[in-house]
This record gives sequence, C-alpha cells and structure tokens, in this order.
Amino acid sequence: MAVVYLVICATCMGSSVMVATGAGSTSHASGWGLRTAWRGLRDVCFALGEVPPASLLVKLESWKSLSDELSHGLLERGIVAGRNEACAGAILGLAALSLGLWAFSASPLGLIVGVMGSLVAVPLWYSSRQRARERALIDEMPEVFRTLAMALGSGETLTQAVEYVGVHTRGYAREAFVRAAMRLRCGASTEEAMAGLSRELDAPGVGLLTTALVIAQRTGSPLRGLFQSSAQLVERQGEYERMLAVKTAQVRLSVRIVCLLPLVLVFLLSLISVDFQHGVTTLPGMVSLLVAAGMDGCALLIIRHLMRGVL
Repeated sequence: MAVVYLVICATCMGSSVMVATGAGSTSHASGWGLRTAWRGLRDVCFALGEVPPASLLVKLESWKSLSDELSHGLLERGIVAGRNEACAGAILGLAALSLGLWAFSASPLGLIVGVMGSLVAVPLWYSSRQRARERALIDEMPEVFRTLAMALGSGETLTQAVEYVGVHTRGYAREAFVRAAMRLRCGASTEEAMAGLSRELDAPGVGLLTTALVIAQRTGSPLRGLFQSSAQLVERQGEYERMLAVKTAQVRLSVRIVCLLPLVLVFLLSLISVDFQHGVTTLPGMVSLLVAAGMDGCALLIIRHLMRGVL
C-alpha cells in the first residue's frame, strides 16, 4: 500500500507540473510550480527509498548498477541523490510506464505486462552492459600492459607505475588502477593491492599482471619484456574473439529473434487485442500461456547449453 500511495502522489505531482506550466499565466508561477513539484517528487523518492521494494531491489546487482548510473547522471546535473533514492526514482518511472500501458490497453493485463516487462528489462540491460564492459576491457588491456612496461622501464616504483597507468589510461581499467594506487599510497601491502586489482578487473591477463608485479616487487626482476609480450598476446586474443563474434553473428541473431519473438508477440497482443486479453484471462488461456513460456524457456536453456561461450 505504501508503494501505491507514493506512486499516486508522484502522479498527482506530475499533474500539478503540467497544470502549472500549462496555465502559463506568468513565468514566475510556472517556475514556482516546477520547483514545488520537484521538491515533492524528491521527498517521495527519499521516502520510497526506505520502504522494502527499493531497499530489497537495490541489493540485486542489476538494480544496484542501474541506481548507480542514475545517481551519477543526476550528480552531473547538480542533483544529489543516493543509491536508494535513485532506485526509488527508477521504480516510480517504471510504475508510471506500467500505468500508461494500463491506460493504453484499457485492461489490467496491460499493467501486468508492464510490471513483468520492467522486471525483465533491468536484468537484460545489466547483462548487456556487462558484456560491453568485458569487450571494452579486452580492448584496453594491451594498452595497460604497454603503459606499465614503459613506466617500469623508466625506473618508476611499483606505486608510481600503477598510478601512472591510472592517470594515462581511459575506460574501465583506469578506475581499478586508481583504486589500487590509492591502496598502495595508504599503506596497503603489495599483495593486498594486487589482490584487489585482480578482483575488480576481470580481464584477460590480469592474473599474470598482478602475479608478476608481486614477484617483481620481492625480487626486483625486470618486467618490461614480459609485459610487452603479454600485450601482443592479449591483443591477439582480442582479435580472435572479434573474429569469432563476426563468424557467429548470424547464428546469435537468429537465436535471439527466435527466443524473443514469442515474448514480443504476447506483449503486443496483450496491449492491442481485446480478444487476446479476454482469452488470456480465462483458465485455459493462462494454462496455455504458462505451457508456452515453459517450452520457450526450456528451448532457450538447451540452445545456451549447445552454444556455450558463443552466445
């Protein structure tokens, strides 16, 4: 009930924004209405961030990542919002979308489809983001190895070399090396700093990199040649993976279309077809839909098992 109440409050405040801006008697009144509505929406997000839906969803990796992205985007625009508040804002946005689908379809089935689609869309976005991050790290690692080789070859210490990589590289690897350099500056041991780097940077060659840095710190052995050779090997591995992605692109696209097409059809028919809405709400219709969903899920698991490492 608390969530429903907060969603209704947010909808009412959105209506007040449209009334305030639509009336348009003066720019002062419009600005006052916008500020008042924004403060009310912010209070709703703070309140919703403390109730179970937001506090439970933010513990999931997909929702945590989405909340962090929203929080970072708001911070760039001068709006301070914590992780829970950003998660609450995402919930309000998805709830408003679901209510819009309900109004569009003129059936409670539109609301159900909107809620289920929102719950599925966030993990799919997170999975796609993780794959993009892995591909980006594969492309960044050769530059990381070469930068480390140049820094260590010029006589810098381990802390200076790690800090140099964090300053002169871009992308996801930069953040991990900045944190590793900070640990070393704060007095952490080499083993602890490199273990943290290995956990945060899941990319090809990172295990070799951290192990070599720890051994070199103990023995003083040169690493420039090793890192230059490693850069060439990691670069070659990235080329092979890109070649594999090109060779299997048609198969992967066909699998995704075959798996997603039934879900898309059910989604569209639930919104635009009155006969389908009446049929699905009956017991035979619900049983047929559950059986079809189970068969589609089993087919997807079989395909993923047969094409493990390719999809």
